[in-house]
Amino acid sequence: MKKYVLFLMATFALLGGLKAQNVEVKGKVESTDVQVGKPFTLDLSLKVPYGWFVEWNDFATDTLSEQLDIIKRSEVERTADADSNVIVKQQLTLMTFDTGQVQVPPVGLTYARSFDDPDRLKAYTDPIKLYSTTMSVDTTMAYKPIVEPIDAPVKFKEVFPWILGALLLVLLVIGIWYWRKHRKPSVDADGNIVRGPVIPPYDKAVGDLKKLREEKIWQSGKVKEYFSSLTDIAREYIEGQFGVNAIEMTTDDILEEVKPLHFPKETYDKLKDTMEIADLVKFAKYSASTLESDTALNSMTDFVNESYTMYQKQKAEEEARQAQMKNLKQEETAEKEEVKDV
Repeated sequence: MKKYVLFLMATFALLGGLKAQNVEVKGKVESTDVQVGKPFTLDLSLKVPYGWFVEWNDFATDTLSEQLDIIKRSEVERTADADSNVIVKQQLTLMTFDTGQVQVPPVGLTYARSFDDPDRLKAYTDPIKLYSTTMSVDTTMAYKPIVEPIDAPVKFKEVFPWILGALLLVLLVIGIWYWRKHRKPSVDADGNIVRGPVIPPYDKAVGDLKKLREEKIWQSGKVKEYFSSLTDIAREYIEGQFGVNAIEMTTDDILEEVKPLHFPKETYDKLKDTMEIADLVKFAKYSASTLESDTALNSMTDFVNESYTMYQKQKAEEEARQAQMKNLKQEETAEKEEVKDV
């Protein structure tokens, strides 16, 4: 009896584990009755176990079928349920201009057991039959002639706000022009015109990274936006601090251009690993985990601090070298003057 009970418990546990591994795909409309030329929505969702990879259909064309046009696509949302399954959702706004029977075709959504798994599987939604009708017209009513628009006299109180607004706008433009023409530019101690406060690249990068950490947008599902912001911060810092045109470059070009800067290997690898995983998220639709997102931010912060420390050290060494050369020149000049006096 005890063995039988243990066998049943193991069977139920196996079934529960299999159920948690199920892949579920759904396609749903609010109503199967639609009207010609009137938008309606199709809700798509795909549920996969945690850690699996979803290669979401980007619906690049403007049609779902010959009968259905795609007029709007919502953002792709990623959530998790109580069983740690990942649920990917998107809403398509559709429209048809056919009447009678209209069918929403099966929509295939691609997934795999991991990002590196070469076997891409597809799950299809069930086809949905719709019935499309035109707007109903009561043909028993008599036709009425088209009435021309009635010309109404324009009153002064109706146009006064427009006149007043135009006058204020003209005065504002004249005031700005006069102020910019007669203002005195600010100058520094050397007489150079000060255009405005300029934040050093390192200080700006540190502030932007701190702000990005506090926002935690990757935890709300905006992983792509998070990695885009992270790489933008890195590009601006590299361009401003080291003079590399990083904003207009690809990741490979940036990594190639910073090699002559001779960063330590650990510092260079932190930049390289972060930029490469960001490219996977932005262009290969890789679903980065929370740990990977947090590690990327830490690595980029370390890269900024370590590279700036190296830059400061090199700058101090260069200043010391120039000061030494200046002293040598002064000594040579003094020796020449002594020889001349003799």
